[in-house]
Amino acid sequence: MWNVGLNGTPQLPAVSVARPLLIRGVVPRGSSRGFTLVEMMVVVTIISILATLAVVGLRKITQSSHVSEATNMVQNIRVAQEGYHSETQQYANISAGIPSGTGASSTTLYPANSKYGILTGWGATCTAGCNSGIDWSVLPLHVDGPVLFGYATVANSNAGTFVSTIHVNGVAVTLTQPPLTDWYEIGAEADLDGNLATYTDVYGFSWSNQIFVSNEGQ
Repeated sequence: MWNVGLNGTPQLPAVSVARPLLIRGVVPRGSSRGFTLVEMMVVVTIISILATLAVVGLRKITQSSHVSEATNMVQNIRVAQEGYHSETQQYANISAGIPSGTGASSTTLYPANSKYGILTGWGATCTAGCNSGIDWSVLPLHVDGPVLFGYATVANSNAGTFVSTIHVNGVAVTLTQPPLTDWYEIGAEADLDGNLATYTDVYGFSWSNQIFVSNEGQ
């Protein structure tokens, strides 16, 4: 439709331009949601299991290192016995006996300690557990630090000291005494878990290169 101006001239109709209406969007806030009690319990349980596994693994590694002390020392005593034999033509019958694997044998071990704790170090003179007139100084052993196990070795210079039965993990093992030639037995013992009930024993013999370990980590 045409509009008429003041001077009578036709004009185009006015067009109204609508401005866009700016509407501020309302952004809903995210709903904050905490942990439920069940979720918390599951997380705590998982953490507890992982912590227990870590402690058990660390304990096994630690106890394995303790047993390594005994196996290494038994090997050292074996070498020392052979060195002694090359000079004297007999093995050193130092101890009154070796552990049987059935309980504490502190009276026959060196160093002797009723609780089998970490000791002050390896010495030469026996304070207990040695036969009369002989001690560990006759064997060329060199130990720099403290030891956790107690050790014993018997030989055929006194046939009555032969231990014919040892217990390995609760099972009795019968040893056949060699002929009255040269032989020796070596035993080590410690209470690694400190309960004074079950003991870890390590054995070595002149007629076998095998090392026997009983109740490892106990």
